Amino acid sequence: MRILIADDDPDFRGLAARAMRREFPEAEILEAGDPATLDQALRAPPGLLVSDLELNWTTGFEILERVRTVAPGCPAVMFTGTGSEEVAVRAIKAGFDDYVVKSARQLQRLAAATRAAVTRAETRRGLEENRDLLTQELYHRLHNNLQLVVGLISFTARAIEDADARTKLQDLGRRVQSLSLLQERLYRGGDFRRVDFADFLGQLVDDLLGLDSRGVKASVEVEATPLPVDLAVPLALVANELMTNSLQHARFPEDEGRLGVRFHRIDAERFRLEISDNGSGERPAEPKGGSGGLGMRLVHRLVQQVGGEMETGGASAPGTTWRITVPTRGIAP
Repeated sequence: MRILIADDDPDFRGLAARAMRREFPEAEILEAGDPATLDQALRAPPGLLVSDLELNWTTGFEILERVRTVAPGCPAVMFTGTGSEEVAVRAIKAGFDDYVVKSARQLQRLAAATRAAVTRAETRRGLEENRDLLTQELYHRLHNNLQLVVGLISFTARAIEDADARTKLQDLGRRVQSLSLLQERLYRGGDFRRVDFADFLGQLVDDLLGLDSRGVKASVEVEATPLPVDLAVPLALVANELMTNSLQHARFPEDEGRLGVRFHRIDAERFRLEISDNGSGERPAEPKGGSGGLGMRLVHRLVQQVGGEMETGGASAPGTTWRITVPTRGIAP
């Protein structure tokens, strides 16, 4: 472990260093008494920070901020003689684990405070690792269960003679398969809060066109913007429904079928998803007063769920374009 001691008083740096060597005999002790030695010490992340409050060239709060940029979970203890109860409270709120009044008689207290801070940090890391492993296992099992559901739906659909009921079951299986694909992206990405939406849409297009025998070509233009799960899931289902709508109902020109998929940021506050095709033919009606197909009713419900807007129009004739505009929810450009 690397222990960084930041203090412009060499005597107290030496006292703190001796206390740290007794408490952590295997540790590497780094002393920072000026900006240059601090810069040098921060070339590698420290495992513990002991800092004064007021140094003649900076403050302990600024040092903590710099340390946390290279070592986000680094435990820290303030060791100072120029403070008060208010400063102690401020130090804890800023991220210091403890506050020790500086004096030679307080070295034992400093050693105990740093040991406790390191132990808490190790416990937090252990809990986070266990949580991540558990979350990963849960997502893995969920993906497997969704695949099992898809298989059961497909098996059941094949056994049903009624064509309309069979089609409805197949549509349900397709929707569950879309969710399963999204879960797989979460599992592989390792970040269970955000989804690589560009990667997901590309895979979804490949999967849907792989089931179509007409040789429809796709154009996919998607910005590489990780989306939070609560936005990615509804948009994934919307994209799945609209692309499937085109492939099921559009009459494409022979050997010239085109499916367009775009997802991009319009401005700082809005994203837009566009699904377009160059096919002709009657499409399912948009829901008005409860009418319209189940798929389109689902699309409009999902768009409303994320606070978005949807419009339909032909960019060229023949053809249909769906444009879904949704708020970015504070996602940075």
